[in-house]
Amino acid sequence: MTELLTRRETAELGEVTLTAVNKAVEQRLVKAHRHKHETLLEADDVAFFALLNELPLPLPVALKRQVHAWLVTSAANLSIEQLELSDAITISVTPRVRKARKRATEYARLRDRYLEKNPAVMGGEPVITGTRMPIRTLAYLLESGETPEVIREDHPNVPKEAYAFARLWARAHPRRGRPAAPWRDDADSARPSATRR
Repeated sequence: MTELLTRRETAELGEVTLTAVNKAVEQRLVKAHRHKHETLLEADDVAFFALLNELPLPLPVALKRQVHAWLVTSAANLSIEQLELSDAITISVTPRVRKARKRATEYARLRDRYLEKNPAVMGGEPVITGTRMPIRTLAYLLESGETPEVIREDHPNVPKEAYAFARLWARAHPRRGRPAAPWRDDADSARPSATRR
């Protein structure tokens, strides 16, 4: 079964912009799968985006389609190292492309293992499976400089393997809506209350 990723996950793992992913979907360079109200892409497409990102010159859409077809069919296991587009242009699978494909399949595996959304747990906030640790909270702790050792002391039931997953997932799934306005609470409490007569 092919692992599917959101467009944001694909962009994050392929180290490209969301705009580049959206443009590839629009140009039908990659196969888009619809699930509910979301467009999903195959995990193998991450290698395609990583490869395009490495090219020093832009390719026409027809050549991009040829590169994609080569990556997902002939080079599915990345054993065919090169694709000759013309006498002057040969494309090679680089270590970065291999790493991107491996990172995508590993991320999909970890997501299936550690992502839990249950309305009965933390109000439906995505948590690490089997814990009450919100994924965004774990990512925030790691991004703000908290060491894995300290996190493990405070939350021994969160597997170490989930740490890297949490960072990637949080970057690919930013909170939606308006940010909290903490200054309003302070301003409201400093304001004298009006009394009625």
